[in-house]
Amino acid sequence: MKDIVEKTAEALEAWSAEVKKGEGTRLMDAVMARASAAGVEVLVLDGAMVFGKDHLKSALRHAARAIEEGTNSSQSRPMETLLYASGERQLSSAIKKMAVSERTEEVVVARLTKGQFEPEPTWTPVPDRHVSPDRSRLLGFGISATELDTVEPGKASELVLERVAAVDILKK
Repeated sequence: MKDIVEKTAEALEAWSAEVKKGEGTRLMDAVMARASAAGVEVLVLDGAMVFGKDHLKSALRHAARAIEEGTNSSQSRPMETLLYASGERQLSSAIKKMAVSERTEEVVVARLTKGQFEPEPTWTPVPDRHVSPDRSRLLGFGISATELDTVEPGKASELVLERVAAVDILKK
């Protein structure tokens, strides 16, 4: 099973794209249609809630493991990945937190499966980790000020990875 989980995570590629407020959902719809036509699973998220490729890889690993073990909360890999990426227990809360909305100014496109899906020329690769994510973004993600005060500078994104891992405990 470990091989399946790791191979799944190896397929992940992620890019970010800036959008004007109100245009994120249009981009998401176009990306989803293109991915569907190519037979590729993608996840399109509000970039303000993504803290690097490691964040997404961790969520995808946990989602793949949950699906393999039959403990998944949703019926699709993208939705299960969204749940873990959010650090939330409920899918409705995960969607509310991570979904592209009219307020979105940065979209992250994560290709979850291998296939013919290439980024647009204006998209930029998502870095492995945001070394010093903005404190307000972390607070918006649900990390408390107290939690932020407990970690060394440059390590705040580790708290996001802990949230991803904690979903397994929250689901029980």
